[in-house]
Amino acid sequence: MLRPPDLDPLAVRRQFTRRARHGARADFLLREVESRMLERLPLVRLEPQRIVDVGCGFGEGLLALKRHYPKAQLFGVDASLAVVRRAQQALAPPSRGFFGRMLGAHSGPIAALAAGDAHALPLAHASVDLVWSNLAFHWFESPQRAIEEWYRVMRPGALLDFSFFSVDTFAELRALGARTMSFHDMHDVGDALIDAGFAEPVMDTQRLTLSWKTPQALLDDVRALGGNALRGRFRGLLGRRSRDDWLRAIDSMRGADGLIRCTVEVVFGHAWCPQRKRRADGLASIEFHPRRRNGNAG
Repeated sequence: MLRPPDLDPLAVRRQFTRRARHGARADFLLREVESRMLERLPLVRLEPQRIVDVGCGFGEGLLALKRHYPKAQLFGVDASLAVVRRAQQALAPPSRGFFGRMLGAHSGPIAALAAGDAHALPLAHASVDLVWSNLAFHWFESPQRAIEEWYRVMRPGALLDFSFFSVDTFAELRALGARTMSFHDMHDVGDALIDAGFAEPVMDTQRLTLSWKTPQALLDDVRALGGNALRGRFRGLLGRRSRDDWLRAIDSMRGADGLIRCTVEVVFGHAWCPQRKRRADGLASIEFHPRRRNGNAG
């Protein structure tokens, strides 16, 4: 069963708004996962007219999708208005370079953007050919409702391509006693896709090992990935002694080569919207085709 994460949605938006102000320290991981998602696109036959990136962040994914599908109309949605505004700067009309030559001097932005809720996308029913979402799914307050919303906006034959952190992410930190957000099991997500009406879901997992030179660098990157948005998080400030204890505990993870390592489990998922799409009320349409009569009239 796909359970909602133990997160405070308001705290999630605040964390990502803070990222927009202070830079994208942990974007190296998003770009790595994005590149692995892009490697899979040539394996499917798809010429999308309209693409939506749910949890578009600073817009790098939309730029990459434009290179793959230069004729497609792109739309990005993110929960944080500050993040969307930063993405708008990155996706402003280009005047030079590859996109400048391709789109022309008087073109509009590379993508349309909106600050919106992943559970209520500002898109019409059956209006999208590709739903793309990179490392955003585990942040959604209601993952089942987000999946159903993806299904709602997809045209028959459209592709869903997404990634998320799974259960073994930061297992080393939890072994030290750290409280981290809960991550979804890929089997539960696959079942949820089928329940929503998707066809042929495929879930593939990869484990990435990240390394740091210092405990503080690890904590800084984990915080940059989204920080602590747990509902039951401690609301005050930890004392210096508590902080030093944590740094020593993390330092105990140091290997023989002097590096501190931690695992990130990433699931890559894709599924298709079937040609005969389920109705919004959950019922299936039944079509009757009258049998043709054979023979000559006499």
